[in-house]
Amino acid sequence: MSPMRDKSASSQAATRRASNRTFARSRSRRLSRSRWRIKHGKKTFRSTERRVRRGRQTKQVKRPLSILYVVHAFYPEAYTGTEKFVLNMARTMQNKGHRVKVVTYSLEPVQQFPEALGEVAFRSYIYEGVPVIAYRHKQLDLKFPSFELGNADLLQFAEHMLLAEKPNLVHFGHAMRGMEWMQNCVNMRIKYVVTLTDFWFLCPKSTLLQNNESLCIGPAGGSNCSVHCLIPNVEQRIAGHVPLLQAASKVLSPSETVAQLFRTNLPGFKVDVLPHGIQYEHIQVNQRTYGPDDAITLLYAGSLNPHKGVHLILQAMAHVPSERLRLKLYGSGPEYYTEQLQLAAQQDVRVNFCGLYTEQEIGQVYQDADVAIVPSIWYENYPLALHDAIACQVPIIASNIGGMAEKIKDGHNGFTFRVGDAQHLAERITAIVQQPQLLNGLKANLAQQQLPAVNQEADQYEQIYYDVTRPKKTSAKSKRRSRNRNRNRRQSRLRKNRTATRNRLQSRRIRG
Repeated sequence: MSPMRDKSASSQAATRRASNRTFARSRSRRLSRSRWRIKHGKKTFRSTERRVRRGRQTKQVKRPLSILYVVHAFYPEAYTGTEKFVLNMARTMQNKGHRVKVVTYSLEPVQQFPEALGEVAFRSYIYEGVPVIAYRHKQLDLKFPSFELGNADLLQFAEHMLLAEKPNLVHFGHAMRGMEWMQNCVNMRIKYVVTLTDFWFLCPKSTLLQNNESLCIGPAGGSNCSVHCLIPNVEQRIAGHVPLLQAASKVLSPSETVAQLFRTNLPGFKVDVLPHGIQYEHIQVNQRTYGPDDAITLLYAGSLNPHKGVHLILQAMAHVPSERLRLKLYGSGPEYYTEQLQLAAQQDVRVNFCGLYTEQEIGQVYQDADVAIVPSIWYENYPLALHDAIACQVPIIASNIGGMAEKIKDGHNGFTFRVGDAQHLAERITAIVQQPQLLNGLKANLAQQQLPAVNQEADQYEQIYYDVTRPKKTSAKSKRRSRNRNRNRRQSRLRKNRTATRNRLQSRRIRG
């Protein structure tokens, strides 16, 4: 072997030995640090310790959210159950420190809207401390007030507002006249939650009532709508609406009845049940007891709409001529239906139309009543008037379907009657008039019935909001890929370091 070749081989061997010694020293230092930390009860991996600390902090501190509530109508223009639910949630979330705003379509005169974006006029106001944006078309076609889907003016307006508000989450209390907000949420990748307060996504009339007031089980792809309600092209409506509903991060219903009807009509569709809460600060327990021959005051408290079945109460009253019976009707509704009710009651001095009442007056309204009647001819969802009566311990007579039948057990905490049957309702009223003491047992059972408070409902929704907006956890497959990438990077750096060390040592030997 030549002297030159021998010198080169010995140089390479020296370089490898030096590189191995450097690697060994580095590994020894790492092992020494690890042994020391184990000996003193420390975590071996500092990064693990940091991750644990970060995880604990995330669980303890919840960041405030920006929440946008979308509803088809709102206070003071509209004030039924859905509007009350949205107000309760917005107000409670605001008290929890979140930034909230309600957006709603309005049918008020366009002169009341000082601002405009294209063909959409809008205005801002505060209702009970909650900021609200009300909007409407400058030119409103009352023949087509729900603007089914894809209205270009509303799409532009909703996009503009979402960019301005930058919400973490949008909660739809009712999507009528608000589907463009949902479309923009999908396009802009904004998470949204839907609460089903009626059947609007399945039924253009929202109530699943046919034209002859018979109950419907669902659109059946649109065929039931065209045959029984003479509404065409519902299959196109379903094709546009249902995918947007299914794209929601979470869909909830206050009642099992509504949830089950959606599951039946949309196989595989998941709907969770979360009951509405009661504002107990406005509740007063009715402690009256009854004996034979006591007078009975019936109460209806709600909107005066045909599907609410108020006409059935007046028809039943005509079959119960007792002078110990009174009826108080609270609420408002379409002029044509209100006039029909007034005409039907004009010969009966026992009937009193009492107008509207405020949320603060709920306790007094039920203090003056002995029996509440909920005679709806549609499935209902979660009638708040019924739950106010339960909270005030006022026995109820209700239709035997839907959300009403979920809460009222016949003969236990009230009575039920066959839906739409005024004669059967009259029989229930007659039984109470003849034996008022029946109410004592019903009231005792109502005292044992617990309903959630609004704060409890809001706590559950808040947790849903956090769950929906939380970044998705990395899957096991992604974690495996990440570990492999990191290992390959470490090995690559190690090879580069070895090569650099070898080259450095070789360069020094050559210079030497």
